[in-house]
Amino acid sequence: MQYLNKVMLLGHLASDPESKKTENGGYTITKFSVATNKSFTNKNGEKEDRAQFHRIIAWRTLGDICAKHLTKGSLVLVEGELTYRNYQDKEDKRHYITEVTANKVIFLKIKKNQIEMTSAEEDEK
Repeated sequence: MQYLNKVMLLGHLASDPESKKTENGGYTITKFSVATNKSFTNKNGEKEDRAQFHRIIAWRTLGDICAKHLTKGSLVLVEGELTYRNYQDKEDKRHYITEVTANKVIFLKIKKNQIEMTSAEEDEK
Protein backbone atom coordinates (compact mmCIF):
# COMPACT_ATOMS: atom_id res chain seq x y z
CA MET A 1 0.00 0.00 0.00
CA GLN A 2 1.28 3.47 -0.86
CA TYR A 3 0.70 6.56 1.25
CA LEU A 4 0.66 10.22 0.34
CA ASN A 5 1.80 13.18 2.42
CA LYS A 6 1.95 16.22 0.15
CA VAL A 7 1.35 19.90 0.87
CA MET A 8 1.25 22.81 -1.58
CA LEU A 9 1.06 26.39 -0.33
CA LEU A 10 0.94 29.61 -2.31
CA GLY A 11 1.51 32.74 -0.27
CA HIS A 12 3.81 35.49 0.90
CA LEU A 13 6.61 35.24 3.46
CA ALA A 14 5.44 36.71 6.76
CA SER A 15 9.02 37.53 7.83
CA ASP A 16 12.60 37.15 6.63
CA PRO A 17 13.92 33.56 6.68
CA GLU A 18 16.10 32.43 9.59
CA SER A 19 18.99 30.18 8.72
CA LYS A 20 21.47 28.19 10.82
CA LYS A 21 23.77 25.20 10.57
CA THR A 22 23.14 21.92 12.35
CA GLU A 23 25.15 21.35 15.54
CA ASN A 24 27.85 19.43 13.70
CA GLY A 25 28.04 22.27 11.17
CA GLY A 26 27.05 20.01 8.31
CA TYR A 27 23.63 21.06 7.07
CA THR A 28 21.79 24.33 6.64
CA ILE A 29 18.30 24.61 8.12
CA THR A 30 16.25 27.57 6.95
CA LYS A 31 12.92 28.35 8.60
CA PHE A 32 10.30 30.77 7.34
CA SER A 33 6.58 31.39 7.59
CA VAL A 34 4.21 31.56 4.63
CA ALA A 35 0.93 33.44 5.00
CA THR A 36 -2.16 32.34 3.13
CA ASN A 37 -5.66 33.80 3.27
CA LYS A 38 -8.85 31.87 3.86
CA SER A 39 -12.00 33.59 2.62
CA PHE A 40 -15.34 32.80 4.22
CA THR A 41 -18.77 34.29 4.81
CA ASN A 42 -19.46 35.20 8.43
CA LYS A 43 -22.80 34.81 10.24
CA ASN A 44 -23.86 38.29 9.05
CA GLY A 45 -23.36 37.25 5.40
CA GLU A 46 -20.25 39.41 5.00
CA LYS A 47 -17.14 38.11 3.27
CA GLU A 48 -14.06 37.93 5.50
CA ASP A 49 -10.44 36.97 4.96
CA ARG A 50 -8.46 35.30 7.70
CA ALA A 51 -4.69 34.95 7.46
CA GLN A 52 -3.17 31.57 8.23
CA PHE A 53 0.55 31.18 8.89
CA HIS A 54 2.45 28.02 7.99
CA ARG A 55 5.89 27.08 9.35
CA ILE A 56 8.25 25.95 6.59
CA ILE A 57 11.60 24.16 6.99
CA ALA A 58 14.07 23.90 4.10
CA TRP A 59 17.20 21.75 4.47
CA ARG A 60 20.66 21.66 2.88
CA THR A 61 21.08 23.38 -0.50
CA LEU A 62 17.38 24.28 -0.68
CA GLY A 63 17.77 25.99 2.70
CA ASP A 64 20.82 27.91 1.43
CA ILE A 65 18.94 29.07 -1.68
CA CYS A 66 15.85 30.13 0.30
CA ALA A 67 17.98 32.07 2.81
CA LYS A 68 19.79 33.85 -0.02
CA HIS A 69 16.84 34.77 -2.23
CA LEU A 70 13.75 35.13 -0.02
CA THR A 71 12.71 38.12 2.05
CA LYS A 72 9.59 39.20 3.88
CA GLY A 73 6.78 39.63 1.36
CA SER A 74 8.25 37.28 -1.27
CA LEU A 75 5.59 35.34 -3.17
CA VAL A 76 6.32 31.60 -3.16
CA LEU A 77 4.81 28.26 -4.02
CA VAL A 78 6.03 25.66 -1.53
CA GLU A 79 5.71 21.95 -2.17
CA GLY A 80 6.55 19.59 0.66
CA GLU A 81 5.28 17.23 3.32
CA LEU A 82 3.54 17.78 6.63
CA THR A 83 5.76 16.91 9.60
CA TYR A 84 5.19 16.80 13.34
CA ARG A 85 7.69 16.98 16.17
CA ASN A 86 7.67 17.64 19.88
CA TYR A 87 10.08 18.54 22.62
CA GLN A 88 10.13 19.00 26.35
CA ASP A 89 11.26 22.37 27.75
CA LYS A 90 13.21 23.11 30.93
CA GLU A 91 9.98 23.29 32.94
CA ASP A 92 9.14 19.75 31.77
CA LYS A 93 6.29 21.01 29.53
CA ARG A 94 5.79 19.22 26.21
CA HIS A 95 5.46 21.37 23.06
CA TYR A 96 4.04 20.10 19.76
CA ILE A 97 5.04 21.61 16.43
CA THR A 98 3.47 21.15 13.00
CA GLU A 99 5.46 22.32 9.99
CA VAL A 100 5.98 21.72 6.29
CA THR A 101 9.31 20.26 5.22
CA ALA A 102 9.89 21.82 1.79
CA ASN A 103 10.95 19.68 -1.16
CA LYS A 104 10.53 22.43 -3.75
CA VAL A 105 10.17 26.20 -3.52
CA ILE A 106 9.16 28.25 -6.54
CA PHE A 107 9.95 31.97 -6.32
CA LEU A 108 7.26 34.02 -8.06
CA LYS A 109 7.24 37.63 -9.22
CA ILE A 110 4.23 39.26 -10.83
CA LYS A 111 5.02 42.21 -13.10
CA LYS A 112 2.41 43.84 -15.31
CA ASN A 113 0.34 40.70 -15.98
CA GLN A 114 3.43 38.48 -16.34
CA ILE A 115 4.61 35.85 -13.87
CA GLU A 116 8.31 35.14 -13.46
CA MET A 117 9.19 31.81 -11.84
CA THR A 118 12.43 30.46 -10.41
CA SER A 119 12.45 26.99 -8.89
CA ALA A 120 14.67 25.32 -6.30
CA GLU A 121 14.43 21.70 -5.17
CA GLU A 122 15.80 19.68 -2.29
CA ASP A 123 18.96 17.69 -2.95
CA GLU A 124 18.68 13.93 -3.20
CA LYS A 125 19.60 12.47 0.17
